[in-house]
Amino acid sequence: MGSFYGSLTPGTVQDADLAASANLDPTKMRHQYCPVFAQANSAAASDTGRVIHVVKGTTGTVVAFRAGSIVAATGNATVTIDLKKNGTTMLSAVITLDSGNTAYILEEGTLSVTAVAAGDVLTLVIVATVGTGALPTGLFAEAVVREDA
Repeated sequence: MGSFYGSLTPGTVQDADLAASANLDPTKMRHQYCPVFAQANSAAASDTGRVIHVVKGTTGTVVAFRAGSIVAATGNATVTIDLKKNGTTMLSAVITLDSGNTAYILEEGTLSVTAVAAGDVLTLVIVATVGTGALPTGLFAEAVVREDA
């Protein structure tokens, strides 16, 4: 066989180069999780705090966080959604859903902290303020987390 089958240069093997039956060891892969939180479709958004993910890999990165609702708020009603790691915000500003948002359109959060490690706990903190209008209904949020094995 000769030297043709020597070491590969890091980064040269791409997804298309792997057979579907490759049976790769999970410890050699990066895992992506997309935990989703949702309140009842017909229920007005309400205050809550929920654990949405516990990091399993040795290290990782939160690559996205977004939130939306099935029915937008009216008047000056607002809902804020914060993503926290071990009780500390990961966002430069909370996501605010108000009458300026559109139903089913996700609002992207701006992450100021992205690094996570094994055992880190990601939580959502939701604060609903009725004001003179109606709160949005069917609130939902998702995070995209990539972890090393």
